[in-house]
Amino acid sequence: MYKHILVPTDGSSRSERATKAGVELAKALGARITGLYVTDPTYVRELDEGLNEHSDKILDAFAQEAKSAGIPYECIAIRGESPHAAIIDYAEKKGCDVIVMGTHGRSRVGKLLLGSTAASLLADCDIPVLIYR
Repeated sequence: MYKHILVPTDGSSRSERATKAGVELAKALGARITGLYVTDPTYVRELDEGLNEHSDKILDAFAQEAKSAGIPYECIAIRGESPHAAIIDYAEKKGCDVIVMGTHGRSRVGKLLLGSTAASLLADCDIPVLIYR
């Protein structure tokens, strides 16, 4: 079924739940898993260093989860103007079979005002997307 599972993460509690589910799915299927953190490009060095520390912390937690389950994993941080476009591009380039991600569960008004990476993925991605709330 699925051989390579992509789990975009932002370190939120919903993302952590999706990570656990993605790891369990990978273990059950004998698949490998990739944790992906997308940062906005910055041009201020001090901000850039802070983002690197933040993404390292989040991806370290992802790695611990995968390592504990004994599954093959990879952790990647990339830059992208649009998180959903960067996720889709990465998934397509790396041959991911499914994307497992959390959503903040905002109301319809919240989605209109703030946007939703998960909703954009569902609308634009040809790869199956499993959403955790």
